[in-house]
Amino acid sequence: MAESASKPRPLLGPLVSAGQQTVAGVLIGSLAILIVSATAGLIANRFSPRRIPLFPAVRARDVISLPLPPGIRSMAPQKAYAAFQAHSALFVDARSPDEYAQGHIPGAINIPVNDFENGALSHMDQLDSAPAVVTYCPSMECWDAVDVADRIREVSQKPIYVFEQGWEAWQADKRPVTKGDQP
Repeated sequence: MAESASKPRPLLGPLVSAGQQTVAGVLIGSLAILIVSATAGLIANRFSPRRIPLFPAVRARDVISLPLPPGIRSMAPQKAYAAFQAHSALFVDARSPDEYAQGHIPGAINIPVNDFENGALSHMDQLDSAPAVVTYCPSMECWDAVDVADRIREVSQKPIYVFEQGWEAWQADKRPVTKGDQP
């Protein structure tokens, strides 16, 4: 008993010894504090007059993401459809011939990025007579339309646009579609 009396006692006595935990216990306690704090923050944000949206209402189709070379502009889906209706631009499908045959914008010619030289040569009359050129490929993640537009810009003085949202957006908007290997 004399031995235990000589040991220094912790300041908080039994509270410290009861609260001593393993590393796992400390991590679980920290996680609980984090969850409670995050929940309180989300609730406060929800009812705040200056609330911060957790998931901004931005659709991928509304964002122009591809850096375009000088002299080439992007075209939004509504403007692409207006150009289609007015016949004020030649649409150039930069996808593969197989993808083109499965479905494309009516009147669009197929100049695949992998075979640009042959495709451009076979459609040079159409490129020369078009008031403007709009290139497209499957979606915003596809660079083929930008590559084809840049190559057309090297041989043509026409206004050149990239319909960045491309074929997927055209279909999603239920615009006219044709199939086969002819425009």
